Amino acid sequence: ALVLTTGALVAAPASFADDGGGGIPVMKIWVQGDQAMTSAATITPGIIQFEVGDTFVVPGENGGPDTLAVFSSDNPDLAEAQLPAIVGGDPSDPAAGAAAALGMRTLHAVATIYGGGQKGTVWQVRLNPGTYYVFGPTSAAQHLAKRAQFTVEGTPHGGALHSTSARVLARGPVGNNKWVTAGLKSIGDGWLRFSNRSKELHFLNMSGVKPGTTPAMVRKALSSPDNPTFFTNVAFDFDVISPGVSVAIKGPLKEGEYLLACFIPSEADGMPHAFMGMWKLVEVG
Repeated sequence: ALVLTTGALVAAPASFADDGGGGIPVMKIWVQGDQAMTSAATITPGIIQFEVGDTFVVPGENGGPDTLAVFSSDNPDLAEAQLPAIVGGDPSDPAAGAAAALGMRTLHAVATIYGGGQKGTVWQVRLNPGTYYVFGPTSAAQHLAKRAQFTVEGTPHGGALHSTSARVLARGPVGNNKWVTAGLKSIGDGWLRFSNRSKELHFLNMSGVKPGTTPAMVRKALSSPDNPTFFTNVAFDFDVISPGVSVAIKGPLKEGEYLLACFIPSEADGMPHAFMGMWKLVEVG
């Protein structure tokens, strides 16, 4: 099918569905060249399912596939201007930490972020009428890829977030965030509800760990410059959501043990949340 994107008429990726089920429309997002793309210029308000196609590959030794995230802001340029300090800061450098904290506070104040992920990520979130943007946080921080824009307008459609008993909740005041989980041992079809009920922005990282990994081992790893030996090659990441946002994520989670963590800088001092205690060992069944 031909779809209207950021000013060009192109073929939508054939692998994408037309409907997320239950009448929920699908917005496909991907990167073409140096430009983020959307499969429609407008979409109706309500629960929307986002599906991520190709993303920008950031060059360099520490590069790799970027994520694509959805956000709203009255000043998107100012929001993106915070990303270099947030993405590229060194948490061991007090000046860089202070810059990251300021960047986080500013981003929180001027934007609402509704999640995102790498290629293959599927998630649902409720969007109200307004203007929204799609960008790659890392590529935007390096001024490598341009954001896309779409509008939510018209008569709201029906539907609810995909039902699941698997829940991950971020809670707590600034500088003292914690994870609350439920239902992960019976995740069933792979859908997971991620909600931010804290006072800061958070992302979700679930890295597989070997059986027998203990909290003491995690605490030691977080305080050591050495790479831990307890991780497996299984991992799942979901990009930032703002306070008050809830999403349903279709995660490729396999049965096993995971370290659940958030490494985004704190608004308090720029220290990654995991180093401030925002991690939890969980079991997925």
